[in-house]
Amino acid sequence: MFSVAGLGPDDEAVYAALMDGPATVPELARRTRLAAELVRVALDHLEEAGLVGRGAGHPERHTAAAPDVALEALILRQEEQLQRARLHAHQMAARHRRAHAGDDPASLVEVVTGRMAVLERFEQVQRAARHEIRAIDKPPYAAPSGNRNPVELDMLARGVRYRVIYDPRGLVEFHDLRTDLEQSTARGELARVLAATPTKLILADDRVGLIPLQAAPSSIESIVVVHPSALLEALGALFESLWDRALPLGSTTDAGTGAAGPTRDERRLLTLLTTGLPDEAIARQLGLSYRTFQRRLRRLLVRLDAETRFQAGVRAAHLGWIPPDGP
Repeated sequence: MFSVAGLGPDDEAVYAALMDGPATVPELARRTRLAAELVRVALDHLEEAGLVGRGAGHPERHTAAAPDVALEALILRQEEQLQRARLHAHQMAARHRRAHAGDDPASLVEVVTGRMAVLERFEQVQRAARHEIRAIDKPPYAAPSGNRNPVELDMLARGVRYRVIYDPRGLVEFHDLRTDLEQSTARGELARVLAATPTKLILADDRVGLIPLQAAPSSIESIVVVHPSALLEALGALFESLWDRALPLGSTTDAGTGAAGPTRDERRLLTLLTTGLPDEAIARQLGLSYRTFQRRLRRLLVRLDAETRFQAGVRAAHLGWIPPDGP
């Protein structure tokens, strides 16, 4: 409860105990089962924060301020301090850019080597984003299989938008539609798929970018970090160009279009058909045998009154069965 104010668990326990009414230090020690000295320290912290007052008389009794007023004022003070800190950071960043405007162009990029260092920088760049992450997702991966990108869910919850272009090879080798992709798109990720993407890429706002050091690496052991420059602008333009060409990988968790709409299994099948994955890979993503996959595909074609997959895609789009980006 007090994390924003920098107060600790003892402070919280004492404040909560005062919700039951004014109390002396010995009474608070009994209520909280804390040592009297710890209670006194907590009361000092709470009084400095404006959460507790001292009553007249002897022995001295302590009273809690109304939480709806005191805590709101405390949170507002913390938000003001955060805003000042953010403004100071922007001023320092601008000062740094002015001071280094004439530096060697090599300072606009840096090389990070080592798999763990790469993973740390990948997380750091995402957590620094305030508005949007743009990424091209393709093999190889520095993270082990099954540990896709837990940072993304945290950032989505904070309101940071994600736009991700998936290379079909990544869907075959690393991702699982029914677990990680459905989870991220349900939380708000905008996902598209495009064959033969040129490189892995991540862009945090327009402030920093990460690309592999090698053109076609067999593993991610080193990356280039690109700071604000013409190169970073070019990488942003590259992403937008590819995004326009890519096909939406719509959320499969949508409620559908009523009784006549697709089931979740049909939506999953349609989503995977748009990726251009081989039939065997689609069957694996759906957790089906190849024969069962073929039966479901034939049933879908019959239901859409289509003779080919192309016709099925056109009919599904016309009926609104293939959703646009995102949930």
